[in-house]
Amino acid sequence: MTNHPRVLLARLNGDGAYHAVLDMTIPYRAVLLERLNRLNAFVANNTLEGATALINEAGVKCTEKEVDTVLFGAKGLIPSTQASLNGNNTNRPRNYSGRLTRRDGTPHFIDRNGKEFVRGVLVEGHYPLKTPTHLFTEIRNCIEENLNLPRYIRHQLQEFDETLDRDADNNPR
Repeated sequence: MTNHPRVLLARLNGDGAYHAVLDMTIPYRAVLLERLNRLNAFVANNTLEGATALINEAGVKCTEKEVDTVLFGAKGLIPSTQASLNGNNTNRPRNYSGRLTRRDGTPHFIDRNGKEFVRGVLVEGHYPLKTPTHLFTEIRNCIEENLNLPRYIRHQLQEFDETLDRDADNNPR
C-alpha cells in the first residue's frame, strides 16, 4: 500500500471554495493535544472579561456568559476536546458516519455507507470554517482563527473535488 503523506484538496469548477493541502501523517490525537494546549494557555492568560473584550475587538459582539459557554459549556471547545482525547465525545455533527477505512493505494477513505473522504491536518491553503448560523459558532470561529488552532479536516468528496497525492516535500507523485 502506498503511503500518502499529503494530499491537495481543491475544487475543479473554479468556485475556490477550498484549496488546501492536508497532512495525513499527523495523528488526530496530536492535533487535539495541541488545540487543548493553546486553549488552556488562552484561558490561563486571560480573564473571561479580557477574552470577551478580545473577541468583541475582533468583530464578534458577545457577552462574557456566551464566551464562557463556548469555551467551557457542555459542548464547549475545551470539554469537547477533552472528551475526544478520552474517546467519549458525543458532540458530533448529525452527518457523522463513524470510522473510516483507507482505500488501498489512494489517499481516500471510505465510511460504512461507501462515501469517500480525505482527512488530515490543514497545513497550507484555505478550507472554510463552519458557516455560522448563530452567535456561538461565530465566537468559536473567532477563537479558532485568532488562536490559530490546528484544524483536522474530514472532508467528504463531492462533485468537482480534485485530490492530488503529494510526497513529503509537497510535490505531486
